[in-house]
Amino acid sequence: MPDKPKVSAITFGSAMVDTIAVLQSDSVEKISLSNAHSQFLLVEPGRKIEAEEITTHIGGGALNTAVCLARLGCEVMPVVKTGKDPSLDLVEAHCKKNQLNVDGMIISHNDPTGAAVMIASHEKNAAIFTQRGANTKLVKEDLVALRSVSVDLVHAAGLSGESANMLPEIASLAKKTGAFFSSNPGIRQISNKSNSVLTAAQDMALISLNAVEATALIPCLSALDRSLDWGTPKRNEPSLSSPGGRVPLEKFCQALASHGPKNVLVTFGGEGAWLFDGKDLHHQDVIAANVAGTAGAGDAFVATLAWGLNCGRPASHALLLAAHNASSVVSHVDTTTGLLKFEALQERANLIED
Repeated sequence: MPDKPKVSAITFGSAMVDTIAVLQSDSVEKISLSNAHSQFLLVEPGRKIEAEEITTHIGGGALNTAVCLARLGCEVMPVVKTGKDPSLDLVEAHCKKNQLNVDGMIISHNDPTGAAVMIASHEKNAAIFTQRGANTKLVKEDLVALRSVSVDLVHAAGLSGESANMLPEIASLAKKTGAFFSSNPGIRQISNKSNSVLTAAQDMALISLNAVEATALIPCLSALDRSLDWGTPKRNEPSLSSPGGRVPLEKFCQALASHGPKNVLVTFGGEGAWLFDGKDLHHQDVIAANVAGTAGAGDAFVATLAWGLNCGRPASHALLLAAHNASSVVSHVDTTTGLLKFEALQERANLIED
C-alpha cells in the first residue's frame, strides 16, 4: 500500500459562512433536564454579553469534508451552491487556500450564501442559528460535475430543503462511475425523506448516522420488512433506544446493511462509535481532547473513515484515524483548522508503517 494514496474525490452538501461567538460559561445559564436528556442555554433579554472571541470562518458539510480529504492527499472538488453576494468571495478564497477544485461551485442569483451563527459555551457544544440559503436549491442539472469527471470517492454530507431530493441521483451517478459512495444524511433528511435515504442507501459503501438518526430509521426498516424481529439486547450489548424498546445495535446494522450499505457507522457521542462492516461490529472510543468547539467533528470523522476504508485500510485502523482527526478538530473553535495532514494523522494515531 502506498504511503500517501491519491484519491480523486467529490463532496456534496453545504457551504456556510460561520460566525462563532465563544462565551464564558458563567455568562450564560445552562439548564439540564435529566429525564429528557436535554440541555438549554439561557440568556437574559436585553443583556449585552461580553464574548471571549467572535470570529468568522467558512464551514458547511461539503467544504468541511472536502478540506479533510484534501489534507489527506486527495484531489477534491466540492459541489456547493452559493449566492452571488460578498460571502461568495470568502468561500472561493477558502477553497483556493485549501487547494480545492472550484469548478464544482454553482452560483445562485436568487438565494444568499448559507450562513450560521454559533454560540459556544459550557461544554462548547454550540447552539447554531442557521440560514441555509442557496444550499437548499441543488437540482439535477447541478450534478454535471459527477457525470464528467473520473472519481474514486464521492461523499454526500447532509442535504437540506430541495437539495435532499438529489441524494438518490448522486448515489446513482456515483455507482455509474464506480466510486466509493459515502453519506451521512442528517436527521431532517431521515425524518422527512426516509424513502429517499433508503433508495440511495442501495448504492452506499458507507452510511454514517448518529444514535438519534439511527433510531429514526427503525420504523422505516420495520415497515419494509414486516417479518423483522428486532429481538432483545443482551446485557451490556450496544443498543438503540426506540419507542418500542431497546434494539440491539448489531441487529439494526444488519437490517440496514440488507438494503445496500456495505458499511454502517453509528456514533454515540462521548461513548464512541460502532462500525458494522457486513460481518463484525468494531468499536472506537473517543480520543480525549481539550474541547474548544464540537462543530465539524462529525464531518472529520466520517470523511476520514470513508477515505480509510476506500484506501483498503482495516476497519480498526480507519476508525482510529477518524477518531484522532475528529479529536484534533474539536481542539479548535472552527471546523477545519484542526484537520490533519496524512503524515501527522498517522503519527498521532501511532499507525506509521515501515
